Amino acid sequence: MTDFATFRGPLTPALAGELRHELRTPVNHIVGYTEMLLEDAAGPEAADRRRALGETLAATREVLALINRALPSTQATLGADVVDALFASLAAPQQRITRTVEELLAAADHDAGDTYAQDLRKILQAAARLVPARAQPAPGAPAAGGAADARPSTGPARILIVDDDEGNRDVLGRRLEREGYGTQSAEDGRRALALLAEQPFDLILLDVMMPELDGYEVLGRLKDSPATRDIPVIVISALDDMASIVRCIERGAEDFLTKPFDPVLLRARINASLEKKRLHDQELEYIRQVGRVIEAATAVEQGTYRAGTLGDMARRDDALGRLARVFDGMAAEVHAREERLRARLRELREDIGIARNSREMPVVLDGGALEVGRRFAERYDIRTTVGKGGMGTVYRAYDRELDEEVAIKTLRPELMTDQGLIERFKSEIRLARRISHRNVVRTHDFGEWRGVYYLTMEYVEGIMVRDLIDVRGPLHAPSALAIATQLADSLAVAHEQGIIHRDIKPQNLLLDADGVLKVMDFGIARLAERASALTETGLVVGTPAYMSPEQLLSEPIDGRSDLYAVGVVLYECLTGRLPFDGGSPVSLIAKVLSQEPEAPIALTPDMPPALSALIVRLLAKRPEDRVQTAAELGGLLRQIA
Repeated sequence: MTDFATFRGPLTPALAGELRHELRTPVNHIVGYTEMLLEDAAGPEAADRRRALGETLAATREVLALINRALPSTQATLGADVVDALFASLAAPQQRITRTVEELLAAADHDAGDTYAQDLRKILQAAARLVPARAQPAPGAPAAGGAADARPSTGPARILIVDDDEGNRDVLGRRLEREGYGTQSAEDGRRALALLAEQPFDLILLDVMMPELDGYEVLGRLKDSPATRDIPVIVISALDDMASIVRCIERGAEDFLTKPFDPVLLRARINASLEKKRLHDQELEYIRQVGRVIEAATAVEQGTYRAGTLGDMARRDDALGRLARVFDGMAAEVHAREERLRARLRELREDIGIARNSREMPVVLDGGALEVGRRFAERYDIRTTVGKGGMGTVYRAYDRELDEEVAIKTLRPELMTDQGLIERFKSEIRLARRISHRNVVRTHDFGEWRGVYYLTMEYVEGIMVRDLIDVRGPLHAPSALAIATQLADSLAVAHEQGIIHRDIKPQNLLLDADGVLKVMDFGIARLAERASALTETGLVVGTPAYMSPEQLLSEPIDGRSDLYAVGVVLYECLTGRLPFDGGSPVSLIAKVLSQEPEAPIALTPDMPPALSALIVRLLAKRPEDRVQTAAELGGLLRQIA
């Protein structure tokens, strides 16, 4: 620092700024202590004290005006005589301040440790610094408060005061404590950074000109650190040139106050900065709470969510609290629904186990084009005949190239000359490959070998729903719901691809030992927009007992026809009989088209009424009166308790 008591050279802009800082610092002390003493001087008995303190403030403002006039914030170099002239002009107001304060001190009827007397001595000490050439040792006892004086937090906000001048720290600390804030002070930048690493603060009041780490460096480090960058900083400095102010703002300062500061302005700036931080903290907390909701949603998806996890958030009165309450309720419902689904699967697995152990399932062993024990298409070793349907025979085989078991489905020999069926088979593989779902039998390939057309598929060891009903009779509601829910899920995926199965029936539904449903035979499934491309006019494709009225009439169909078939399958699973039956196909079709089915609950009274009503809705004659999508059906099935 420059010793201006002996300085005789010209004042460069930098030196002029340094001198302004040196003189404004004691002015700031005088103003701060005097205003606090004025605030305490209440009542008629303190009238003389208020008058004297007012004169002190007036003389101090005169000092400030002289400093500003002699040392303007310009880029010009000032003459060598400026310092002497300035000190000479400051002598008179300095003497008035000293004389007035000394009179107050002499009249004070207090002991040396009294705060009032101590503050008067601090004013005298500051006044002595106004004219360096005449500076005297500070009278009286030393100022109270250490360089890193910790003060108890008495308010909602904690403020860190960083200033190398003890008087500045004391004035600010005293004033802020009067406002109800908790304060702590640091005598330099390093101590400030150490304190910030140890404890949280809501606001920092920062000086610029300090030894070692100046305010610019401290400000830069604060804003570079994620831990402190959000703490607002108000720079309070005797520097008043635009370059210094801009430099502080560019480095992230919230505001800039020039010493001596107006206490009303300081209070307003502090309140504004704290309110801004409060809103910012509130926003960060809000984002953190939203993150908790996202984590909870992930936990629900993974099946690890515990009801009440968002309980504290749900007690909030804002929109986030309402979201937490709704989410927690939905999560609890999802958990309960998943428990119901698991219970349904457990019962279904028990039914499957009983059916498999009751008697051997009938298997068609003749009528196939392939020989068991022989190799087919130079790739597949035929192991067993699995069954025979309207399209041909299904075999279990070993695929030597994939090194796994597969199912091979062939066309019936007598249909091999029908080019329309061959094209339909080709359409089957193209469409089936578009469906990827755990409840759909995965299709591998389509080919022809020595006149035999075949389709290879995933091989699943299990039991047909047809066989399960035949062996067990009517199923309990949980088992039927487990089948129907998985069936709805598989159809939802197929319908999203524009694929209609067109032949949903128990014979095409396979259950493995774990109760996982596999929908088979998309052999007559095709894109909805190509519904008439491969079917001759008047030809009914499918099984009439499970077909919708519009399908029987060869009218345009969509996914709601499959949902009708789901209703028939559910009806049969729960009652052991079809909703419509007849002695001939014509009689059966007539009943489907003209009669209303008997409600399944009339045949099986212990089923849930909601399930019976849903089945009746699925069997509506008009598609628009049914459940409209497979996804909607899956949701309704999961809600049934």
